[in-house]
Amino acid sequence: MKNTFLGILLLVSGTTCFAQSDSGFVHKGILAGVGTVGVGEMPAHNISNVYVTGNIEYYTEKCISVRGDGYFFVNSLTPNSPLKQNSSVYFGAFYHFPTHSGFDPLIGIQPGLAFARTSDSVNGKADPGALSPITSFVIGFNFFGEKWFHIQANIRYTIGQESTEESQYNLSEISFNFGLGFNIDVIKQHKHYRTIEEPTF
Repeated sequence: MKNTFLGILLLVSGTTCFAQSDSGFVHKGILAGVGTVGVGEMPAHNISNVYVTGNIEYYTEKCISVRGDGYFFVNSLTPNSPLKQNSSVYFGAFYHFPTHSGFDPLIGIQPGLAFARTSDSVNGKADPGALSPITSFVIGFNFFGEKWFHIQANIRYTIGQESTEESQYNLSEISFNFGLGFNIDVIKQHKHYRTIEEPTF
């Protein structure tokens, strides 16, 4: 499923992205970072979690970016939740649907790793926690309203499972996050400094 999704993403980007002009705010060379607050729901356990999240993103083309995300587990909102830790990191590629404004709808896939720990135990031995591979699918948007700042919202579906002797905890989760970010145009900044440093005579 993951390979099929990635193949479709690359096919769409190859036939659509490179044919687009650079009209609108979104373009190759944008470097962006965002800090957000997120909430997640684990349907298999009927528990809700709170996260502090952040990401760094670079637009390799107008419609393609690579992005790394970090989720820091704050706490579960559900009383008596067995989940004591569920922090994770992700890295992957995104496709940005072309627009002619600062509105930037996106879709992407990000595999990653989660460090999860529960209150489960076997023969008196507590769950020590473990790093577990995860896969996530993301839809969302950026909105570039200012030269240096933007807002971002994402809905993420994560698939994974903690696998230790003490716990086989299903980590699948639907989460939402929203926050404010900064952005700079790396290519224009580079050209600007080269012009200053290398004057023509």
